[in-house]
Amino acid sequence: MGWRIGSRESGERQPINKMETRNIMKREALILSLIGSFATIGVAQAETSVTLYGVVDTGYGYSQRKINKSGIDYSTTASGMHDSYLSGSRFGFQGVEDLGDGLRAIFVLESGINPSDGTTVTPRMFHRESNVGLSSDFWGTFSMGRQYNLADPFFSINSTSSMGDIDKTFGAASVRVDNMFRYMTPNFSGFQAGVGYAANGAIVRNNQDPDVNNRDRDSYLSLGVQYTDQELHAVATYDRAGSGKSEHAATSWALVGSYDFGLAKLALGYGQDRYGKINGVGAFGDNALFAQIFAKAGSAITDYDEFLMSHDFKASNYYVGLSVPVGGGTAGFAWARTSSNLDDADKLGDYAGDQNIYSTRYVYPLSKRTSVYIYGSYGKNIAYIDGLKATEAGVGLNHSF
Repeated sequence: MGWRIGSRESGERQPINKMETRNIMKREALILSLIGSFATIGVAQAETSVTLYGVVDTGYGYSQRKINKSGIDYSTTASGMHDSYLSGSRFGFQGVEDLGDGLRAIFVLESGINPSDGTTVTPRMFHRESNVGLSSDFWGTFSMGRQYNLADPFFSINSTSSMGDIDKTFGAASVRVDNMFRYMTPNFSGFQAGVGYAANGAIVRNNQDPDVNNRDRDSYLSLGVQYTDQELHAVATYDRAGSGKSEHAATSWALVGSYDFGLAKLALGYGQDRYGKINGVGAFGDNALFAQIFAKAGSAITDYDEFLMSHDFKASNYYVGLSVPVGGGTAGFAWARTSSNLDDADKLGDYAGDQNIYSTRYVYPLSKRTSVYIYGSYGKNIAYIDGLKATEAGVGLNHSF
């Protein structure tokens, strides 16, 4: 006769009859049999794998946005748990099947999450990525579905994050597009190129509802080329979001690069946007405030994206970043600037200004998968609105699996 523990309240040991003992032994035998079966399958199908991966990033953060100019008095402050500063929290599945002769079938399904409350970032389950394709050692990789433009995998130059991320300045630094066909060449002595096209691509940022904010574009083209060696990384990209209901297509091009000197890594970038910011207007998105400012500037159009698309918008973007090893971790510093023609009299005039963002962070690895970090950023004339300031700071923990 065996024994079992009683209820949590009593904690008493109670006898187990022979029938229960046999049932327990049968369950244990079944579990061992299944484990053995899975092990056998893993050996028999070693060429096929599905990997569960992810990132959980959260901590304490403080942020403020404010403006007090020309009759506009606005301020908003938030503090508390802040998700995904160092990198976007996510979970995903990545699959590979070896088809022989260097050819592989691949897929990615990836969803963004908010660790602070367990919700998904948008109503789409796999809004970050959802694609399938073929990859070859000889002719490159072809994929289909929701995926990034070429600038995202090529622009690996960020020295800071969040408001200091390069995608808050460059109009197409990180864009996910629906219905995209994308091809990337193999690496030829450090050189790699790619092209992506979507006939009906909905351009959706991480933190926006895809059913509400699709940028009103009807097609998407992405081109990119990069060169990488041990010290140097250089990139050129071009993106074009089709005109949709507007008169002109939005375009964005950029030249960025970095060089690792050993004691420090320097990153530089320059690019231009026209007829809109494909990835949004930076680190701020309060449409009610924008509408108020546009109305004061005498515009009948109060939607920011529509205003840029219809007013011959042009912007020049600059990025300078520095990463330095310090005390077992890495300190990062960045200055990102974007100037526009919105200060023309027929646009926003005196209500427009050049956006500047100064940011810093320090990341200390506790292991290969876990890091702690501290960060801070200050921005002036956010979203080209003269006098609109932004501040953020915080600490956090990042774990990947």
